[in-house]
Parts: sequence; structure tokens; C-alpha cells
Amino acid sequence: MEEITEKELWETELTKPESEYCPKLGNLSSAFIFQYVLVPNAVKKPEYVYINEEYYDKEKTIELDSFISQWNLTWEMGQIRNLFFEKDIPENLQWLRRFQKENVYLIPELKRNRYYAYSSLYHLLPARILLAFGLPLLKSGIWPHSLRNWIIERNLPIDFDLRLSKAFAYYIWPILNARTKMEYFSEDEPIKVLAHNLDFWLPYVNMVIEDRLKQYPRVEVENQKQALVLEKARNNIPENISVYRPLMGGSIWEGEDEAWEVLNEVVERADSRGVLRSLIDDVKSNRVQEDFSNKWSYEREDFERKLYKKRSKYKVKFVELSDTIPVIGPYSEVEDKMFWQDLMTILDHKEKQVVVLLRNGTTNLSEIGRELGYANHSPISKALRKIQKKIQDLEQI
Repeated sequence: MEEITEKELWETELTKPESEYCPKLGNLSSAFIFQYVLVPNAVKKPEYVYINEEYYDKEKTIELDSFISQWNLTWEMGQIRNLFFEKDIPENLQWLRRFQKENVYLIPELKRNRYYAYSSLYHLLPARILLAFGLPLLKSGIWPHSLRNWIIERNLPIDFDLRLSKAFAYYIWPILNARTKMEYFSEDEPIKVLAHNLDFWLPYVNMVIEDRLKQYPRVEVENQKQALVLEKARNNIPENISVYRPLMGGSIWEGEDEAWEVLNEVVERADSRGVLRSLIDDVKSNRVQEDFSNKWSYEREDFERKLYKKRSKYKVKFVELSDTIPVIGPYSEVEDKMFWQDLMTILDHKEKQVVVLLRNGTTNLSEIGRELGYANHSPISKALRKIQKKIQDLEQI
């Protein structure tokens, strides 16, 4: 029998011809592994934590990969997962025990890209968009991911994240700003930056996925022995937690039309409390010259007419989405990121501006003062003393 090379395996099993490809995402029921799930009455908002490859010990890669897969497969459990997996947490993920009350999702992060984080966003895009940005036509995706696929990892473009960011922004742009095409704006125009930010959209596409999966019925009890296991579990848990058979798996979306419906649902979830639409409206109402590229557009013409007529001097300097879902970065310990998240919630507007400038490299107090419109560094010094006091109070909690 002739040996099949890895390249041939990649070409025959992991990609499809354009004529056969369609955006598709499915789910495998956790009933294949677990007899029951624990579901809290109130599930906390999720937090997403990247697990980079430094966590993968060569001798324990399979163990860690299997644990992360099972952890994410039990998404229904929310913050109860720590209780459910209490005896199975690998040694290098023991820090999870310190966040037993949090609904944490674990995402493997590769050295080359974040395919496992963004695969659900990837499978929303039609073939013409993927090909236009140099991305392969993968077979249907699975959410949440099962085990890592080493062949896919090694064959994705080295700049996969950048290509996907551009492709996704191009596809979602008509929903965010249908009047003018994206190329008529500068690279740092706020709505354009938001469209490219895959970490912003990640939690909301997962919310839509979970809402759709909750429409499936639960797997039936298979036999008397399993019924006894369920009954025993129900007798040994707190009142605010329920025990169920896992939900059935199946298709989440299939085809370009349904994927486009899902994308609109994602935008609606991001705007569930009016945050996203308010931000977009504020940006459109407070345009500055730098928001536009050199290309002419009706929107730029309207802006210039308004500018020269009213001499508007308004400019949005800091924009904060106060109720968004945190996606924890990979380049420092998770507790450090959570500390900064906690700190920013207790600072006032001026103090947040000072912290943002400090964390971005502006360390001279006089420079910070000038940046924020002060005549000298005195207001900055006072703000720093208040921040130091709040940090001391936070550390004692």
C-alpha cells in the first residue's frame, strides 16, 4: 500500500473544494463522556483564559489536552466546573482552585496563532471571504474543540490571526456601518478597530452558540443503573444546583444564510444592553479628521461640511465598554490580569487615564499632565497618591 504523505492528508481530509464548502459548526454531546452535568441556577459571566504552549509538558501533553477538552465540554456547569473536576485538575493548572467561584473557559494558544480561540468565528465566514484573505477551506468545525489537531496547526498560515482578523472585519462591517465601505476609513478608526478585534467578538459568538445548543433536548436515561447514579448525585449537592443528563449534540449552524443570521445574533448579543450601538453612535457623532482615509466618501463629505459650518471641537479621547466580558491575555499569570481588571473597576475617569498612560510607557509625570491637558504635574501626583491608596486597600481584600 502506498504511503500517504502529511501534505496529501492535509489536502484530502482537512480541506474542501470551493463548490462543496459551506460555513458549518457542530457540537458533540458531553454524554459521550459524562453521565450527568451539574447546572447552577444562576450561571456567572464567562472569563476566557489562554493557556499557552509553555503549560504543555512534553510528557503530559495528552493529559493536559484531554483535561482542557473535557473542561470546556461541560460548559453548562459554568462556575461549578471546579467542583466537578476537583480531583482531576493537572498540576500545572492548580491555580484554577483559587478561582472556584468563576466561570472560566480554557483556550489552548499556539505559538503561531489562536486557532482554537477563533475557530467558531472562522466557521462563520463563507468560502469567497476565506479565499480572498488567503485562508484554507477547513471542514466543518466542532464547538467546543475536542483534542488538538496537530495537522491543522502545522498547516495554517503563519499570520493566521491577522488574516482572520481582516476577513472577519470585512464580513461584519456592513452590519456595523453599512453606509460607507471600510477602506474609506483610516486604520485606527474606532469602529474599524472594533471590527478587527476578535477577542471582543469571541464571548458573544459563544453566547449565541450556547443559546442554540440549549434548544436541544437532553439525552434520555439509558438504564436503571444510570437512573440510580443520577438520583445519588441529586441527593448530594446544594439546593442551588441541579443535576441533569447532558444536552444532545448536533448542528449549530450550516450554510451561508444561517451563518449570516448567527453573525447578526452575535452583534445583537454584544448590544444586549445598548453598549455596542451606543458606542458606534458616539463614534459617528464625534468624528475627527483622522478617522478618514484619503478616499472621498459621502460620510467624509458630511463630516467636513459639518466641521466647517459649526467648527465642532468635540473629540472622543477614551472609550470604555464597562460591561464587556474579559478575555485574559496569555503573556502574564492569570491572577495578574485579574488584579488589573479589579483595579480598573474602582478607579474614577481621571485615574483610569493616568493608569492607561503609565501602562503604555508614558512614565514622566509632566508628560502625562500635558497629555491630559494640565499645566503641571501636580494633579497627576495627587491622582497617583489616590491610586496607591486604592491599590493598598485592594491588596488587603
